[in-house]
Amino acid sequence: MFLTGLFIVILAGIAAGTIAEIAKAMARRGSSAAELTALKQQLEHTAASLEDAQATLASQNAQLAELQERMDFAERLLAQGRDRSALGAGLKRE
Repeated sequence: MFLTGLFIVILAGIAAGTIAEIAKAMARRGSSAAELTALKQQLEHTAASLEDAQATLASQNAQLAELQERMDFAERLLAQGRDRSALGAGLKRE
């Protein structure tokens, strides 16, 4: 969970930096074609980074769900073992 939170904070920082660059470019309005091209490349790079981050987060979510299912299964097995032990102890008394 900590890593997911950290990951989201990093993504927010990347997005904020990109928005700041766009705001600066809009404020200059007289930007050259080279500046606009550089800004476009930076935006494309940021979009690719966000897509990679989303894919990583989706993969982590799938792994977490699988681990939760395995833990639930293990807990059920342990509970069954305890129930059988308790029943068996009760039957042995005569």
